[in-house]
Formats: sequence, structure tokens, C-alpha cells
Amino acid sequence: MRVRTAALTALVVLLLVVPGLAAPAGATGASGASEASGAPAAAAAAAPLWATYRLQVVTANLDGAEHRRSGDKLATVQRVIGSSTPDVVMLQEVCFGQFRRFVAANRAWIGDGETWRDHFRFQQLRRHHGCGRPGAVQRHGLVLASRHPLSDVGTHRLPNPGARTPHRFRMLCADVAVRGALLRFADDAVRACTLQLRAGRGRRTGAGPARRAQAIAARKVLAPIVREDRAAVVLGGDFNAVPTKGTMSELYRLSRSGWLTNRRGLFFEADQTGTYRDRPAGAGPGIEQVVCRLAPRVCRWGEPTHRSRGRSRKIDYLFFGENRAEPTATSTLLGPREHLGGDVVRSPSATHDVYLGWADLALDLR
Repeated sequence: MRVRTAALTALVVLLLVVPGLAAPAGATGASGASEASGAPAAAAAAAPLWATYRLQVVTANLDGAEHRRSGDKLATVQRVIGSSTPDVVMLQEVCFGQFRRFVAANRAWIGDGETWRDHFRFQQLRRHHGCGRPGAVQRHGLVLASRHPLSDVGTHRLPNPGARTPHRFRMLCADVAVRGALLRFADDAVRACTLQLRAGRGRRTGAGPARRAQAIAARKVLAPIVREDRAAVVLGGDFNAVPTKGTMSELYRLSRSGWLTNRRGLFFEADQTGTYRDRPAGAGPGIEQVVCRLAPRVCRWGEPTHRSRGRSRKIDYLFFGENRAEPTATSTLLGPREHLGGDVVRSPSATHDVYLGWADLALDLR
């Protein structure tokens, strides 16, 4: 990983870049050592430049079919978009008719010389009888969209061992060319991906092992980008597992008890709350779990996103790569500044609520 050693000052009109801003956790490496040892000025000048940007992302599962429940399942999504102006929107279980209405509602994102495909992408996973008119069959799948231009769009197959249905699983990804108010970031500054892991409970269904295999496959696709510090990464969607499950250990940098010790995980989740604390002397895993639940600290939990049969659970997530995200709060003159956050907005017409998350990320400048 390399050190991101510069950010623009407020004197943007002078086009000055001031080195020395602190890079996010994990963004240190060989280049930092080179500068410390007196590397030539030319090498330092060639180092990539970065600036911190607060990336906002919305994810929502539209619940399978247009006619399964009454009401417009896109209404809450559009309300959140209107009040928060997110950079990226991720939708799962979307009928193609819903996708077309979503595009129409957000055509303002399409700039001069662009087409809808520059901002909206649909990935079919199956055909659904509940989409469209009663009895009709329509395409059904994932949506990845952004008010910024998308490029290098691709899909990655996720395994589905022991499947009894032909339902396919894919991860849909794209580079997002983030455009700030004063800054223009690189076209590949952010790699955004969305997915839905296999649903189901109980050992007989085989859903648990399948979900874990799918989470591992997703991590393997994104691991080189995070570990080699190529870009900021955001992964979101419906994971069909609560935070403490082993499936989520393939993604969370946090251990189940809330410590930054899980080596498999490469991501921080937006709704991690509180701040890190020193490890209590002599505390075992059981005690750690109790502390995690009771103390105001960063833990693998979050506001529930799914309601069914009187139960509420968190199964929708927004993960940010550890190479560019900062999980801890920093002290400022105005008090602590949180660098990760999330909020859930109730959707009256779907079992999944709309989840808005954000992170302060170090993004490469153009």
C-alpha cells in the first residue's frame, strides 16, 4: 500500500496541493518509507494525490415483486435520494419495470453527451412471475446507479452449492467517477459493488454454507483492490445474515466481539457505532462480547434493516475497504468527528427498509 500524501488546500484557485494530511487507516506502505528516507523530489512529485470525500451510498431490497405488497416500493428510495443526494444507489430484487421507473425518476443525473447507461445498470438474475401484470414474467435482479458516471462495469459469478433452484447469484460492480463541488477525482477512484446472498435458514436448506461461499467469492474479487490500494471500495446489498454470523466474518475487519483482529475481513461497515477502546486486561472472548453489547464502542451490530413475522434484524450492509476508510473518530476543535455512519429509513411497502450509509474516504485526484 502507498501513502496518500497530499490534499488540496482551500486556495483551489491557486491550484496548490499541500502534503502532509493524515492518510486513512491502512494507507501506509513502502512509499511512506521512501519519503522518510529522503527520496528524490521527483519521486515524491510523482506520487498519487488524494483528498478526503464523504461518499454517501443507499442500498435497498425492493422485496421481490411489484405486486406482492401494496404501495410503491420505490417511493421511500426516492425520498431518501431527494433528501441526501447519495453518490451511489444499490438495489436488489428489482423488477425491470421498477428499474425503468427508477431511471425516469432520476434522469437529471444524465449529463450532456451521456446516455442512461452511463449512470444506471441492471443485472438480470432470473425471471419473476410477480413482476409486471398479474401472471406476467419479467426480468428481475440487481441495480447499480450513480449520479456520477459509471465505467468498467462487470459482473462476477457467486457460487451456489447445494442449490435446488436455478436462481443465479452475481455481484455487479462498476468504477464511479466521483465529482466533488471543487474537486475532480479519478474516473476509477471508487469501485462500487452490489449483491444479494442466498436466503434461507436451517441446516437442511444448505443456505448458511452457500452464503459463506458467496461472501468468500466476493472478498476474493475485491481483496486485490483493497490490499494493493488501487481504489476506494464500497460493497453493499442484502447479505441475508446477521452481523455475528460466520458469513460476515469473511468481510468484517472487526471480530465478533468488536476488536480489530479479524484478519480475513477487509471492510468496515457504515453502521459501526462508538469508538475503539483499549482491550481490557485479561478479558476473554465471552467477556469481550458482553462489553461489545453494553459499552459505546465499535461493534458488529447496527440498526435493523429487515422486518418479518414480528422480528427485526440487520441483514443489509454497506462495507467500505479498510485501505481508504477510517473507522475511528478523530478530535477536532468542534469535538469528535465520526468518519463512518448509517441510518435506516422505514419503508412501509417492503420488508426491507432503505439503508443510507456514508464514509469519509481518501480518493485519488484526477
